Amino acid sequence: MMLSKNNTALFLAVLLLIFSINAAAQDFGGGSFYSSGEKTKTSLSGNIYPEFRIFSDGDIEENLKGELDLIYPGDKHQFKILMDYQIGAADQIEFNELYYKYYGDKYNYLIGKNRLVWGKGDKVHVVDNLNGEDLSDFINPDYLDRQIGEEMIKIDRYFRGGSANLEFVYTPEFTPDKTADDPDSPLGNWVINPLAAEGLTLDQISASLGYEQKEIINKVKNAFKEEDNQFGLRFTDSRGGTDYGFSYYKGYLREPSYDKRFFEGEINNQQDFDLLLDQAELHYDEVDIFGFELARVIAGINSRFELAYYRTDDTDGNNPRVRNNKIGWIIGGDKDLELSNLNLNIQFTGEKIFDDDQIDSNNLDLQYRDDGEYSSHRAIVVLEDSYQNEKIIPKLTWVYNLRDNDYSLEAKVDYEIQQDLNLIFAHKIYEGDADTTFGQFENNDYSSFALEYSF
Repeated sequence: MMLSKNNTALFLAVLLLIFSINAAAQDFGGGSFYSSGEKTKTSLSGNIYPEFRIFSDGDIEENLKGELDLIYPGDKHQFKILMDYQIGAADQIEFNELYYKYYGDKYNYLIGKNRLVWGKGDKVHVVDNLNGEDLSDFINPDYLDRQIGEEMIKIDRYFRGGSANLEFVYTPEFTPDKTADDPDSPLGNWVINPLAAEGLTLDQISASLGYEQKEIINKVKNAFKEEDNQFGLRFTDSRGGTDYGFSYYKGYLREPSYDKRFFEGEINNQQDFDLLLDQAELHYDEVDIFGFELARVIAGINSRFELAYYRTDDTDGNNPRVRNNKIGWIIGGDKDLELSNLNLNIQFTGEKIFDDDQIDSNNLDLQYRDDGEYSSHRAIVVLEDSYQNEKIIPKLTWVYNLRDNDYSLEAKVDYEIQQDLNLIFAHKIYEGDADTTFGQFENNDYSSFALEYSF
């Protein structure tokens, strides 16, 4: 829901309304509108997060974000609203969760907008595919905070006293990842060039056509065919100290696909550009994903594993406009060290594209790489400590791509000033070549400080 320049007043009005609802529920003494014998308690929680970022070029940006979480539960029923607001940057308020849930003896039912995370990885997954990601601030927010709520019907069936669960999920729509379109956002310039793989820069297209960069990005986004219907099935169980699960997803890849042939020539005018986007048939490939997940404590290490097989329509690998089948994996874990309160968390994630010989023989294949390398590997290392009964929590996070040798490195300190009020300092750097995941933001190094008030 996009807001006008009066967004602050609207936000305060919504906040006042929710507080009024909460107060009214308290006045009813926890009574329920479901049945007279059913006790309920409305809960209202959330946070306010003003942040300042100082970028390497000396630019100082400020932003206000946060969330409100309203839950009206009963013994059998729950209604939840999670409202995310980010007034300084995107000028918008969004409802990432808005659903009704019924709790039965063996079945739970959910209908509405929800964020759902599948898998055993720690904030990294290959079997989690139902929700898109908001990358308008790149990967700076935590994993769950990047998830985009999806309208869905979800049914849970429990077995063996609740230790085993079968989940069924259906969504009538498919929401692609949301990328930044404004290079002048108060969050910084996190624009990902949608045509970078074709060697076209936004500056080049802007200079030749007279479009602003934001217009170019939105034209590319609007050219994608709208997809709908996702389906997911997941079974999880716990036996003998081992948590495991199997999952199936039928939907779409979130990496865009298109016909590269139409990007080979020169783009001379706006009409040619619009026609090119139409002829290139931008779309998201249909995919079936078969997943397996596992978690167990091994030799004192909280070990995690995920494996997924992605099956597209290009099972032979010879269709240059459809992405090949592949496998993806995550393996790693965390362990408390015998020094201070240190915890070391190391995870490796990667993928291998099948039938790469078909790709290598056709440079018009959208997955073609000059170096002929069709596997990727990433290391994620997190070192965290705590002092004064967890009032001071320093954390170091390093994410490194082994194939492209690019990385991001963040040093962060979370200091609890008093209960529910934290002061957060961070410094983040990006390094790598300009055509790599992190290297494209090499000039976006920044230091930040923020206050987080939770209620």
